[in-house]
Amino acid sequence: MENAELNTIKAAYPDQYYATVSAGVVDQLFDAWASQQTNDPTLPAAADMVVITSDQWGLAQVPSYSGSLKIPVSGTTIQYPARFYCDKNTPCSVFDMWGYLSAPTSPAIGDLYAITPAQYADRLLNPRNQYYDTATGQLADYVPPPVVIPLKTQAASAMVWIQQQANLASAMGEVFTADMKAYVKAIAAIAGGTDTTSTALPARPIDILTS
Repeated sequence: MENAELNTIKAAYPDQYYATVSAGVVDQLFDAWASQQTNDPTLPAAADMVVITSDQWGLAQVPSYSGSLKIPVSGTTIQYPARFYCDKNTPCSVFDMWGYLSAPTSPAIGDLYAITPAQYADRLLNPRNQYYDTATGQLADYVPPPVVIPLKTQAASAMVWIQQQANLASAMGEVFTADMKAYVKAIAAIAGGTDTTSTALPARPIDILTS
């Protein structure tokens, strides 16, 4: 394209990409500079269209997994301009906000983080729990923290085992060793709440019964 011709086109269409809007969604996308070059008679005036950024033009070329492509517009503003998002939950859900059958109104954009088309596609192809890492700006695999069992609950479970050993000792006519008796007292103190300073159960004794 000659510079003079390009300058003429840019005078009429200072932005390269535009869209017409109908009922709150993009009706048709135009590369104005290419359309002008080929004398496209369907190209409306720039004032009658919404400006699309080059990034949004590229996003519009990504096929929708739902088979629908609805780009919502409010006035002259593209809603959900990054198209692909995740919410702020941990783990998070992901969304193609242009992939609905009708223009979406939720989640609110303030409740979302923008993600890349590749991150969205990877999540659909490899479903798993993830969260948005604000430090890196990336989706990261979510590993739930280990479940912490309260020490008193652990002691209560240990008391069940102790009772089993006591029943066994009685049946065999044996008694607990000194180490086992000390263990029983320690566990009972934790289970009963009189020991509030221990942070772990004592180790089970090796020798439990003595004849």
